Amino acid sequence: MKYVVFILVFFSSERVISQDLISVASTFLNDKNYIEAKSSIDEAFEKTTLVDNPGAWFMKARIYHEILLSNDRNLEQFKQNRNEFVGTIVEAYNKTIALSVRTSNFNVLAKNQIEILWAYGINEGQRLFQAQAFDKAIEAFEIAKITKPSESRAYISTAVSALYAGKYQLAIDNYLAVKDIDDLPRDGYDGLILAKRNLRVSDQELLEVVGDARFDYPNHVPFIIEEVRTLIRLDRLDAAESVLNTAVKRNPNDARLILRQADLFDIIFKDAYINGEPERSERYFEMASTNYERFLNRNALHFAANYNYAVMINEQANRVYTRINLMSNEEYEMRGRESEEIGHDWTRKALPYMEKAWELKPGDTKVMQALEVFYKRLKLDDKLAALNGN
Repeated sequence: MKYVVFILVFFSSERVISQDLISVASTFLNDKNYIEAKSSIDEAFEKTTLVDNPGAWFMKARIYHEILLSNDRNLEQFKQNRNEFVGTIVEAYNKTIALSVRTSNFNVLAKNQIEILWAYGINEGQRLFQAQAFDKAIEAFEIAKITKPSESRAYISTAVSALYAGKYQLAIDNYLAVKDIDDLPRDGYDGLILAKRNLRVSDQELLEVVGDARFDYPNHVPFIIEEVRTLIRLDRLDAAESVLNTAVKRNPNDARLILRQADLFDIIFKDAYINGEPERSERYFEMASTNYERFLNRNALHFAANYNYAVMINEQANRVYTRINLMSNEEYEMRGRESEEIGHDWTRKALPYMEKAWELKPGDTKVMQALEVFYKRLKLDDKLAALNGN
């Protein structure tokens, strides 16, 4: 019986001591003496009697929370592992919630403090991001991530900050983390694709990411174009054409798809000729021409379309000139000049598009070199002199 009394007295006295330490910690907290407040609450938690006390957990959370927000350099010693420190705060608030009834003050206050801590991480991160302090913004967004790990916003914000900081793997990790808890938004896929590109992953790996983006957003034109570009780099021209044909059927008036299809047909036009398929090459030339002209009728000031169309037409001229160069003297006498005129006709057709490209981007080296060739072929000496500043 004496042992039982002793045990009861021991635990009773331990509980009283713990409660006294909590009161002392509360007093120090009110006085903003955070070092002593932390020391008191840590000492109180060395007593096993507090593990089921929501008030004690709440007091611990509040003291640690205030230390986190304080700019006092003397408190930095406690925050050397910032994420771990934030985790301790969140754990204490969650313990408060778990150990108290839903309608109690401790329960309500702890839930409010969780929201406040999360909002602090988000707002501080946004402030630092706007100030272009991207590394510090990442640290701030980590607070929000730890506070509410199932909330996707902090992961997205961390990923964007990591992109701007050049930390591409970190960006990828956070974008992928979003996919584990929520749908990745379109701009999230944009960032994920950009990060993968900057890490110079293989085109096959990039295609897998683009495929996921297309699965979630099948009609988003930029993802369609990204998939086509990647397939082209993988030399999967048939697959690229299939993707584009389907997209154009669904969006027949989308100028971006019309131009991308023209560019693809242009590539196949050249590829088929190299592979000894002249009829296929000519068929794709006609298809590409139709799309280029359709696009330029509505977008006459598009530099790349003008330049690429001119180069494609000039490829037809070059093929004629190449055949002429391979002629014997006898063959040249019979049909050489006639063939030259065919080549010149192709050059004449290409010329206005290349001149428009020059008008849109005067001084472009590639355009200037092309125009010099065109003017010499067609003996347009005045234009050649003007081009060279004479």
